[in-house]
Amino acid sequence: MTAPDMGEPVNPWMMETGSFWIWGALAVLAIVFTLKDRRIPLFGLVLVAATSAFWQEFFGDWGAYLAWNPAFARLPLWGDMAFTTPVKPLFIPFSWGWWFALSIPLLVALTRWLNRRLPRLSTTLIALVIALPLFLAYQINVEGSSVANGWWTYDVVIGPALESPKGRLPLVFPILLGLWAGLFVALLARRNPQGFMPHEMWAGAEERTAGWGREWTRLWSMVAVFQVSFLVVNIAPAVIGRALFGGPSVLVP
Repeated sequence: MTAPDMGEPVNPWMMETGSFWIWGALAVLAIVFTLKDRRIPLFGLVLVAATSAFWQEFFGDWGAYLAWNPAFARLPLWGDMAFTTPVKPLFIPFSWGWWFALSIPLLVALTRWLNRRLPRLSTTLIALVIALPLFLAYQINVEGSSVANGWWTYDVVIGPALESPKGRLPLVFPILLGLWAGLFVALLARRNPQGFMPHEMWAGAEERTAGWGREWTRLWSMVAVFQVSFLVVNIAPAVIGRALFGGPSVLVP
C-alpha cells in the first residue's frame, strides 16, 4: 500500500514529535526522582516496561488487520516480517512508554485512594470499575479519531464496530485493553506493609538490601509482568484468532 492510497495523515506531529518529547520529559523526571530517592518511581518502572514491550504492537496489529499510514517515519532494521503489520512507525516505542507511564500510575493512585475509603470492596473490583470503562472510552475516542485522521486503518473488521468517515473501528480490541488495564492496575495497587507489589515480592525485591540491586529487581520484575500480561490478554487472542479463523488481507498480509 502506498501513502496516496490512505492519504496524508492529519497532524502526524501529535504522534511523532509529541511522543518523542513527552517520553523524553518523563525519562528525565524518572532519572531525577530515582537519583534523589534512590528508588525508581512507579511511573519510571512503567515507562521502561511499556517501552520495552513496544514490539508486541506489530504482532497485535497483524492479528487485528491494522495497517499504519506509510507516510510515518519507520523503525530502522525492522521491515517486513511474518505475522506483523508491514509499516512499523518509529514513534511506537515512545508512544507506548509515555501513555502507559502516565495512565497506569494515575489509575493505581485512584484505586488505592478509593480502596482506603471503601476497604470492604476488593482492590480488583475497584480497579476494574475504574480502569476498564476509562480505558475503553479513551481507546474508542483515540482509535476513532486516528482512523478518521488517516493515521491507520483496519483492512478487515472483527466483531462489532463503530463507523467513521475513513473506516470502521472494531470494539473487541479496546475491550481487551480495558480488561488488561483493570487487572494490571489491581496488581500494582496491592502492597504489603513494606510497600512492595506482588510481583516485586515474587522476584525477591523485599529480601534485598535497599539500593541499586533492589531497584534492578523491581525494574526487571515490572518489565516481566508487563510483557507477559499484555501478551496474554491483548496480543495472543488477536494473533491466534486470525491464524485460526482469519482470512487473507491486502493491506496486512
